[in-house]
Amino acid sequence: MRTRSQLNRSLTDNLIWLLGSLVLALLVWVIASFQSDPIVEQRFPERVAVQMIPDASLLLTSPPQADRQTSLVVRAPRSVLDLLTAEEIEVWADLSGLGPGEHTVELQARLARQPARVVNMSPRLMRVVLEEASARQVALRAVVTAEPPTGFSRDEPRFDVSLNQVLVSGPASRVNEVVAAQASLDLSQQRSPFEANMRLSPVNAEGATVEGVTLDPQLVTVSVNIRRRDDVREVSVRPTILGTPPDGYVLNSLTYSPQAVLISGSPSQLANLPDILPTEPIDLTDRTASFELSIPVVLPDAELLLLTDQTVTVSVEINPLTTSRQFEGIPVEVIGLGSGLTARSVPNQVTVLITGPQPELEALEASDIRVTADVNGLNVGMHPITPTVSIRQRPMPTANISVLPTEIDVEITDGPTPSPGTP
Repeated sequence: MRTRSQLNRSLTDNLIWLLGSLVLALLVWVIASFQSDPIVEQRFPERVAVQMIPDASLLLTSPPQADRQTSLVVRAPRSVLDLLTAEEIEVWADLSGLGPGEHTVELQARLARQPARVVNMSPRLMRVVLEEASARQVALRAVVTAEPPTGFSRDEPRFDVSLNQVLVSGPASRVNEVVAAQASLDLSQQRSPFEANMRLSPVNAEGATVEGVTLDPQLVTVSVNIRRRDDVREVSVRPTILGTPPDGYVLNSLTYSPQAVLISGSPSQLANLPDILPTEPIDLTDRTASFELSIPVVLPDAELLLLTDQTVTVSVEINPLTTSRQFEGIPVEVIGLGSGLTARSVPNQVTVLITGPQPELEALEASDIRVTADVNGLNVGMHPITPTVSIRQRPMPTANISVLPTEIDVEITDGPTPSPGTP
């Protein structure tokens, strides 16, 4: 008996030690896990959309879709939070049983990833407005926002003959505002019969668009018969140019606007009109620069009437002819020489080639050209210098000037600058 009792006591002691060891190991594991993957509360970085589905025959009109969002604070192990996505979060409000009017509903959330849970939402309550759904037929209406060009007339717009009404649906309060489904037509560039599929807009009695409703269909075919008026004809215009610019100048370009005018008259008068009408003459004989002027159109019959502008704006570009001249033996002048120094350029004469307007080059003399070599700050020795050319009395900003050679050597030595005529 004593042996059995000792054996039972030994087994009990061993079992207690085993259970204690397991508890201790579990505790150590929990502590280690918590330290490596702590449980934290963190605001989810994205706002989550709230799902709201009203009962049949009701529409949710407020808040707008963009405002049906909430911000969540989630509690979960760090490893779970790092993997949590917006697709794994469901937020909704139960609208079942709610009738038309304004209600305050509580938001609810569910997370697909465990053991995460939502501990806070902002907002948690949301005000919603429910309205009865409505639908009715409204008339089609075409509004011409811009008429066809002058000289053309139109008939009233026509819709597809199989369609004269459109179904508008949405919240009852907004559906009741709609008086027509409107198509807006810009015919300002149309010179022939027009037909197109146009998008409709629901409008109220003031012509303003009603938001939050839908039209069925949204597109309709609109046609407008556009034709030329019998008492109006479009005729091209061409400026009348006399003479040519003086020698040394050339007519580079000529542009004008408008290039056609609308003329009103009887059918017989319009039938006898030439295809091109002239302007009053523009004399280029003494013109040496570009200019712009407005010149009248010449009508062959005093009874004809210009419906557009009475004048044509003509822009004439006149440029001088470009030529080149070469000037030999232009002396090089050394400038910027320090006190007590002497300078000598090699070579001491250069060739200057100028390309520019012919009239200015023809009047240019070699004495008008100055070539300088600037040695400012240079000491004794041989220095390569790029000479500079300037034109005295006759600035030529459009000229292209080059020097041959492009670089000269200037020798600077000690001693006074030799007087003119000193070899």
